[in-house]
Amino acid sequence: MTNRRSALALLAGTMTLGRGPLAAPAEAGAPAAYTAEDFAAGPLLRNVQLSPDGKRFAAILNKGKHSFLVTRAVAGGAFTSLLASDNLEFQFNWLRWINPQRLAVSLRYPSDRQVSEFSSADTMESRLLSVSADKPGDAVNLSRPRGEDDVVSRALQQDRVVDWLPEDGQHILLALPDTKFSQQTAVYKVHVISGARRIVQESLPRVSHWLSDAQHRVRVGIAYEQGRLTLWACDPQGQNWRALRSFGFFDERRVAPLGFGLDPNLLYLQAQHEGLWAVHTLDLSAADPQPQLKYRLPAHDLDARLLHSSRNGDALGLVTNGGAADAYVWDTELKALAERLDRALPQRQIHLQQLVADDQIYLLRTWGNGNPGEYAVGNRAQGSLTLLSEVSPQLDPARLTRKQRIEFKARDGLPLQAFLSLPRGVPGSALPLVVLPHGGPQSADTGLYDTWSAFIAARGYAVLQVNFRGSTGSGQKHLQAGLRRWGLEMQDDLEDGVAELVRRGTADPKRVAIAGSSYGGYAALMGAVKTPGLYRGAFAFAPVTDLVDLIRESENFRTMYSREAVAEQIGTLADDRARLEATSPRRQAARIEVPVVLLHGTLDRSVPFEQGQGMADALKAAGKDLRFVKQERGDHFLSHQPHRLQFFQELEGFLARVLGPGALA
Repeated sequence: MTNRRSALALLAGTMTLGRGPLAAPAEAGAPAAYTAEDFAAGPLLRNVQLSPDGKRFAAILNKGKHSFLVTRAVAGGAFTSLLASDNLEFQFNWLRWINPQRLAVSLRYPSDRQVSEFSSADTMESRLLSVSADKPGDAVNLSRPRGEDDVVSRALQQDRVVDWLPEDGQHILLALPDTKFSQQTAVYKVHVISGARRIVQESLPRVSHWLSDAQHRVRVGIAYEQGRLTLWACDPQGQNWRALRSFGFFDERRVAPLGFGLDPNLLYLQAQHEGLWAVHTLDLSAADPQPQLKYRLPAHDLDARLLHSSRNGDALGLVTNGGAADAYVWDTELKALAERLDRALPQRQIHLQQLVADDQIYLLRTWGNGNPGEYAVGNRAQGSLTLLSEVSPQLDPARLTRKQRIEFKARDGLPLQAFLSLPRGVPGSALPLVVLPHGGPQSADTGLYDTWSAFIAARGYAVLQVNFRGSTGSGQKHLQAGLRRWGLEMQDDLEDGVAELVRRGTADPKRVAIAGSSYGGYAALMGAVKTPGLYRGAFAFAPVTDLVDLIRESENFRTMYSREAVAEQIGTLADDRARLEATSPRRQAARIEVPVVLLHGTLDRSVPFEQGQGMADALKAAGKDLRFVKQERGDHFLSHQPHRLQFFQELEGFLARVLGPGALA
């Protein structure tokens, strides 16, 4: 970070934040005239973390055009601002307390690296800072270079913490490279103030990620080579490293290690069980260890991380992306607490995020259907629960739409799940409809609050979010059904969702538009290509538009994508070129007959800006109705608040133009 040090706005100052009770959400309320600014504000607080003694918390606070790394006493008072960013030069990734006086903060920023004598690749890189919790300006780059030949400082990702060593408080274990031209890493013990480091675990072939046990010994590694991942493990003495399992990105045999409890031979990991992602244990003392089921959901993937005790490091339960907290806690006392919280805070998902102070103080994150949620701190000894902040205090849950889960079948009989948001206070029939496909495409929409669907519904439009084939959450078969099916059956699933709402009388078939970002932006443009009579317009943020160019860049190592993952997910030029050309919106621009709005950030490192620019050029050359917005220095996530505001304003104007006014009470 030395060459970017001047970019860090190290601010001293104080801020205040309102507080209030954790009240149950109201059941009814008239639609509010929320503005684009209300939704563009983003979460007031994110990445909240309690200090080890439970007396303070740190968070990223979003205020206007800037994000601030702040600390404050749990009991109240003013914030202390330690770092600030406008989210253009760099963005905050995550934060964690190292000890009661010091924080680790991960930053990310766009850059590029030479991949050959004649070409370079766009990169998104990370750096790890050690920051004083009390002294603004006291920040140390934990991977700062030591001479011109220091390979550690050349790593793209420098924030892969293997172990926080909480009993030590002065060091962490960090995965960093030990050779100049290899992706493999060693594990270093790093002093959090001086940055001094020494290797405690030598590298293994192609291993880039490591896990330690509760006794702080490096025990597990993940290697990657030519499209295959390999799980490595050793005995508690650090000897006898062996490869346990090899698998591809989308294999049924794939696993994802989560960590250890007190038993040094019992590894928790995610793996398939009857076609669904579930949590298992693996006995590393066995000659041929096989996953043993620990927790599963009856009809849905279980995606989770371990919740650890701050007292002894044991694994007490799981923190998940969905479901009631009590279903995934196996510690008896903690399970009883989770059940009490479920009863006390109805209509919310209750997630225990963190335990500190010998597990007596806990951090709670809540959210729900139509509810952006809250952060709260509980004290088990006192039986108290204190609100830190609502996530979006400018938005009243009583005035936000709630999603309805619907199920239907695709034209080939595949069962599909979707979520429907209706404008509040209006009859749910013959409504203007916005189809909102998610990105990824290996992700999924849920029944919980999300900003985009809430914004569109608040403008008076119905919103349909389909978990089309290829989405996660619905099992291995559903995931694999989307491989190499971009623009084909994946697109049909969206059309079939519209047909279902028309059949039910919910949607006006003459007023349907499609909007999305990333893969969702691709689907929006491909919808305009494939079914020109269905959609009145297409709105795309940061879309993939040319599959041929995307794969060519990957195969020539000019992107940071895995060429093997891209081949498995989308295809190869050698085998699939005709299909890829037919399903690339840029190459089919002449077939689009409806208005198109495109937005793309010039420093997007997930989908290259050239994808959006190329689509705009093709539409202009074909004489089509296009508005192209180039967001200077913008990224893939609308991190810069003025870019988020511009996005919502453009979306609002687009919908009014192609669908007419929304149905508002």
